[in-house]
Amino acid sequence: MYRKEFCVKYRGNECGSVFDMTNVRTVASAVSVSGVAVIAAAVYATAPAISHADPAGHQVTYTVTTTSDLTANIQYMNTDPPSQAVFNADSSKYMITVHTPITGGEPLVYTTTLANPNQWAIVTASGGLRVNPEFHCEIAVDGQVVVSQQGGSGVTCSTRPW
Repeated sequence: MYRKEFCVKYRGNECGSVFDMTNVRTVASAVSVSGVAVIAAAVYATAPAISHADPAGHQVTYTVTTTSDLTANIQYMNTDPPSQAVFNADSSKYMITVHTPITGGEPLVYTTTLANPNQWAIVTASGGLRVNPEFHCEIAVDGQVVVSQQGGSGVTCSTRPW
């Protein structure tokens, strides 16, 4: 069988004619396979990395003590506000206010989770007696005490100046 008959029999047209698409199909297949590989590699390389960090934030523990039995007014940040301006507009959405009895020498402990405790962790305590009750407060972040303050009839612990 000579070339012309082979081309007609197995390829369906004459070799070398404009209708001989065998080589074009082979090249197109090779280009599409390598193109898919290049695109897949590019997508993999530019895909964002998945973070396995704890999205819940940091455990913040507020501790208040006093030397005397009294009813205390305590405020602490329970939730991160989106900004200082939003907090200033309505702090009650983010701060918890508690009017509670406290026994001298026994700690009152509140725990919350904050995404940014360096910005938002704060606790205040106050109460009135004829004798100063000597308040003490602490803020611990993820188990480490970061702020500790002593005060007379009131005290504020904060991770930043307010």
